[in-house]
Amino acid sequence: MFVHSVSVSPAVCAVLAACAVAVITDLRARRIPNVLTAALALAALVVAGLAGPTALIVAVATLLGVTLLGFVAFSMHWLGGGDVKLLAASAAMLGFPDSLSFLLYTALGGGVFALVYAAGSGRLRTVLTSVALVVRPLLYKGTRSVPPARTTKLPYAVAIAAGALAVALSHTAAPFLKLAL
Repeated sequence: MFVHSVSVSPAVCAVLAACAVAVITDLRARRIPNVLTAALALAALVVAGLAGPTALIVAVATLLGVTLLGFVAFSMHWLGGGDVKLLAASAAMLGFPDSLSFLLYTALGGGVFALVYAAGSGRLRTVLTSVALVVRPLLYKGTRSVPPARTTKLPYAVAIAAGALAVALSHTAAPFLKLAL
């Protein structure tokens, strides 16, 4: 039987390692160290710079674009600052098109994680009602959004790590996860 060997790139390994540290610190203290995200962002820019000016421009654009989108999520209290920085640095390190897959898988992982967390804490019905109250104005003009009465801070590094793991698996054991972008 022929076994096709595919290895994970150093960039994916760096993101997985950073996510592992971030998960531990996020679960313990609900914080992701700035030194971790800054080091990953700097490494992404160095690696991209060594690959050439086009790669560097793409990495800088990815870093800035994800950071700007993250600021929106942060201002809405959907993500913490460390989560935004980890997402941006990881996306920049992964490059195109893996960064798009990473962001999609992270969002999916975050949704699943939030539902499991809500169900485990007995708040699933409350969370779904809050989501409906926030989404309704997007679907029906003339209605106002109602912010949730109480929010819960999730250790979102878990979802970010799930996104990174899905990208790693798409390169190795689960090629069906590779998105055609």
